[in-house]
Amino acid sequence: MISTVILASGKSTRMGKNKLLLPFKEHTIIEEVIDNSLKSNSDEIILVYKDRTIGEIGKNKGIKTIYNSEYEKGQSTSVKKGLGEVSPNSQGILFVLGDMPLIHEEIMNKIINTFKNTKKTIIVPLYNGKRGNPVLFHRKWKNNIMDISGDHGPRKLIMENPNEIEYVHIYDCKFNLDVDSKGDYERVKMLIEENKSI
Repeated sequence: MISTVILASGKSTRMGKNKLLLPFKEHTIIEEVIDNSLKSNSDEIILVYKDRTIGEIGKNKGIKTIYNSEYEKGQSTSVKKGLGEVSPNSQGILFVLGDMPLIHEEIMNKIINTFKNTKKTIIVPLYNGKRGNPVLFHRKWKNNIMDISGDHGPRKLIMENPNEIEYVHIYDCKFNLDVDSKGDYERVKMLIEENKSI
């Protein structure tokens, strides 16, 4: 069993408003991320949110939702909230960032399938040689991840355990774009206009 945790309780400081509710394609950024996750081979989807509207979107799409009341303390709180909701039957947890709408289901499935066919316990995508997201962890790392703190995810685990990593090569670095600023948002929209197949 594979669980996907969507981290959607960031502060959107650089954007000045909740970037996950910005228009994207025919809906919003967070709806695109949820839909891509639902189309993947994940067995359960968990949405960690701080905005009530985003929570309602998740509920309407039939996925598990968990409110993060500690979002001000950083991304680690979202990671731990989501991890706490993961099924005990789950073998792997894929952490998906809510502001990366170009991560489509084929990329997620490539990561999931790699996990199922390797003895390595951390699956990391490489976009033209650069590490990116989403990252999948074997459940053996659950306690380690629960020990992280601050405004970052389990990046330290990746850095400290190179022998546990299986890299997945993704052919185009544009899929690794996140929407942190207005410039990022305009760039992602432009890519969609230029390539309707994304």
